[in-house]
Amino acid sequence: MSITSKPVQLVRFRWDLSAIPAEAGQLSKPFVLRTAGPNEIEEAMAIVLASYNLDPEWSGCALHIKDNVLPGVKRALTKEPTCLFVQHGNRIIGASVYDCAPEENEVHLVSGACVQTEYRNRGIGGALLASTLEALKARGLTEAFGHTRPNSPSAKYLCPKFGGTKMAPVVAPPPISAAAA
Repeated sequence: MSITSKPVQLVRFRWDLSAIPAEAGQLSKPFVLRTAGPNEIEEAMAIVLASYNLDPEWSGCALHIKDNVLPGVKRALTKEPTCLFVQHGNRIIGASVYDCAPEENEVHLVSGACVQTEYRNRGIGGALLASTLEALKARGLTEAFGHTRPNSPSAKYLCPKFGGTKMAPVVAPPPISAAAA
């Protein structure tokens, strides 16, 4: 029996990295921002998956996440450790995976700023996004691209807050699992 799945509507954002203010990625204590190590791929995948699964804006997009987002995270992290973590004590509560040289039609902000649900609305996602954009800038990029759901809080508030400009809507490729079933 095949699983029915509709194509996922996304909006593409572009950032001019020369316009990102250096102080934008500041986190308040007790939160700590750090680069993930090469042996922390599973931790990054778990944070990203939990963040998407518990976000109502991504409800109904499980196949897109499984077939597009998670493989993109794994691909980016096997190239080099390009993930930022936010920690609260010993607990990792946020992650942002980025790719400095994405494949054609892919984006630099592979996962976006993923924050555990109970830690949202504290400025952590904004600090994580700004720090990710800074990390891309430090690697010599002049612009970055990312996707999110149209009309989501990230599309309305977070992406524009750091100079993200909305581009044409995108329809994600149909999920592999639905087509193969």
